[in-house]
Amino acid sequence: MELLINSDLLSKCGSGSSEYWFSYKDYTVKNIQDLDTGAKPDDMGQTTYFVSIGLIPFVTIGHEEIIRAFINERGSGKLQSILDKMDGEELIETFWKYVNAYSELQEGVNEFVSQYTHKKVTEWCNENSINYRFE
Repeated sequence: MELLINSDLLSKCGSGSSEYWFSYKDYTVKNIQDLDTGAKPDDMGQTTYFVSIGLIPFVTIGHEEIIRAFINERGSGKLQSILDKMDGEELIETFWKYVNAYSELQEGVNEFVSQYTHKKVTEWCNENSINYRFE
């Protein structure tokens, strides 16, 4: 079996959310809300139960992580210094203000996000011995 990496799958690793889990049984990524926990023993935690039935957390990539990676690769030392002092919403808002103000930052943002996400999913698959292919 192979995990099919396509735009739908890539969208499930965004926002840094841990709501998606990968199933070794059928090589799909499932939303935690759709998982049946009816057979979970009362004395077992949800995470332990999911792992016991062959599920592992799917890779999560937060906006902050992507922004920091982008700035490290494409930003100036001055911009890195400014953004290094921020986190959360302040970081995200300030980053987009700079992107909107400086055309050199605008070029390639979407491509960078796509490449970065592909790279992180590929690394996650390799770390977890998951066969995969790109659509």
